[in-house]
Amino acid sequence: MKPAFLYVNAGKGHYIPAKAMYDTYLDGYGESAILANLFDIISSNFMQHVIQENWRHSLKHTATQPYTYPVIDNPVNRFLLRHIINNRKHTKALKAWLEMEKPDLIVSTNFIGGLILPNAIEKLGYDIPVFQYAADCVATPRTGVNNKLKYMYLATERGVENAIENGMERAKVKLCPFPLQYKIENSESMSKEEARKKLGLDDIFTIAFSMGGEGISRLGILEEVDKRGLKIQFVLLGNLTDVTKKELGDILPRIRNLKIVAPGFVSNVNEYLYASDMTMGKAGANSVMESIYLKRFTLVSDQLYPFENSKPLLEEHNIGRVENNIKRQAEIIESLYKDPGQIRDENFENLGITFSCRAFIEMLIADYNS
Repeated sequence: MKPAFLYVNAGKGHYIPAKAMYDTYLDGYGESAILANLFDIISSNFMQHVIQENWRHSLKHTATQPYTYPVIDNPVNRFLLRHIINNRKHTKALKAWLEMEKPDLIVSTNFIGGLILPNAIEKLGYDIPVFQYAADCVATPRTGVNNKLKYMYLATERGVENAIENGMERAKVKLCPFPLQYKIENSESMSKEEARKKLGLDDIFTIAFSMGGEGISRLGILEEVDKRGLKIQFVLLGNLTDVTKKELGDILPRIRNLKIVAPGFVSNVNEYLYASDMTMGKAGANSVMESIYLKRFTLVSDQLYPFENSKPLLEEHNIGRVENNIKRQAEIIESLYKDPGQIRDENFENLGITFSCRAFIEMLIADYNS
């Protein structure tokens, strides 16, 4: 069997689960598999550019999302996206890719693949099932609903119900294990002290601050926390944009109490998570779910609109908070700094979530063969 795992190049949110599935399949079955960008296989540089720039705009202007997102997730946009594949150039490119790679099944980690591929592949005369993994875990856009999918997978019960409410047939939606990154699922666990020693970090209260796939985050929280005289270590994870680097350079001379570590993009993110007392950053399902798996409180510091449905999951169980206001973010951090024991392991239990990319692949294969 030869599966194809497709992603869209807009941040890391769709690439990371696709790469996790690809790595786990290769390791577990030793057979060939495909990891590819959706817009490469249909030869659409224009759509790739539009999606990428829209994503970057969303990251920079999170406050506008409640107004812009409904404009994007609407029937007109659904119609336009559905018919993009009818362009002769894109259809020809897809057919050539199918002939060359000969996938037995396709998994798309972006809703656009789930929307356009089942119909296009059927129209070309191929019998190749398309599965969709909803990367947001708790929601899927109405634009991504397509009942010609073999199945749509979501890692939370809230996500399953949301997909059905948005128009997916109940029989086509499945609760799945969250596909952890290969290194996180297959690495040995470490204590905070062990991880800090290995990474050369101070053995003090540590926050893993994710810059996201585009390296765009507000750094004003550093000064706000520093004003409170707290001895905290911030580890900035991810490559920084030039603008973010400049902001950091302006802030550092004014920092008196914090230790700032900026290792950039790292391949051993699991070790930095083990070293942390909590995580924070823009709302990304992968980083949030990984924090939950490792039982780390997560502070979503710049909420993207699609993450709205995730707030109850975090706040009802006291395993995280969603807060855009920097002063209130600092209050949350100070509270955890002074009383880290308020976040207990049992807070992370009974969430109805399982974590295993290996189990996800096993479910995928069973569903393909059914």
